[in-house]
Amino acid sequence: MTTPEGKFKKDFCAKLKKMKCTCIQYQQSATTLAGFPDTIVLLPESLVVFLEFKKSKNAKYRPGQKEWGERLTNREFYHWFVYPENADKVLEEIKGLI
Repeated sequence: MTTPEGKFKKDFCAKLKKMKCTCIQYQQSATTLAGFPDTIVLLPESLVVFLEFKKSKNAKYRPGQKEWGERLTNREFYHWFVYPENADKVLEEIKGLI
């Protein structure tokens, strides 16, 4: 059974696929870094984007998520927290990178 967040993520990645991007998603486990974004998007021209999906803009963050977002951004990687309220804006920003 797909959760609303899972459906949102699937639909968002389908839109990215139409833009010739590849979404790589993985499950968190004991061997992954706590809070590291669970979706990596490969764009044309060797660009990489890190995404963390949330069910809404008011959803709570898991431990380490904000810290990883700041680390990636500070190291000049593209990183977004994506939720239904900002999905169109994030898609437009990613489109602008291609």
